[in-house]
Amino acid sequence: MCVFGGGAPRDNSAEEARRREEERQGRITQGREAIDSAFAAFTPDYFSDYESDYLGYYDPLLGDQAADARRRLTLELARTGNLTSSAGIRRLQELQEFEDQQRGQIASRAADAATDLRNQVEMARGDLYSLNTTAADPGSAAANAARRSESLMTPPTYSPLGDVFGNFFTNLGNYESARDRRSIDQRSGTQLFLPSGGQGGSGRVVN
Repeated sequence: MCVFGGGAPRDNSAEEARRREEERQGRITQGREAIDSAFAAFTPDYFSDYESDYLGYYDPLLGDQAADARRRLTLELARTGNLTSSAGIRRLQELQEFEDQQRGQIASRAADAATDLRNQVEMARGDLYSLNTTAADPGSAAANAARRSESLMTPPTYSPLGDVFGNFFTNLGNYESARDRRSIDQRSGTQLFLPSGGQGGSGRVVN
């Protein structure tokens, strides 16, 4: 007499699905670790050095232009006999203030450049995390992260500084020309501006 077991076969699909998901999550964790390893160099010190390198490139260039500008202004003031006058001293002070403004702008651009790089790094890391979650392929995640990290570490290409002090001397020349014209018109009986306390535009008033 034969006895056969009864009942339906055991359904292992839920257990199998859970096992596959655990394996998938394990691969995602491995991929994330590979991404983090590839991006490990992007520390706060890295971005600080990046900002310093930016300043290190442009500061000496600005310094050279500033030295040339001071020599140019000093020679011009000496030629016109105004080197030690109150007007000459004021011009030299204005030049120093202009230089300080330019240095401040360079420092601001250096900070912006470091922030921009940091944002690019975080965006790339986020993209890789998303791709890794979808693919669950740690080998592919590691390869992609290595490529992206290497591309972000490429040294920047700096643009030329340009003639920073050109506007300063242009404005100074315009001021000097206006002063000379005012002096000539006053000697010839023509005023460029209304009398003190008057209101109005820049029209000329003829005596």
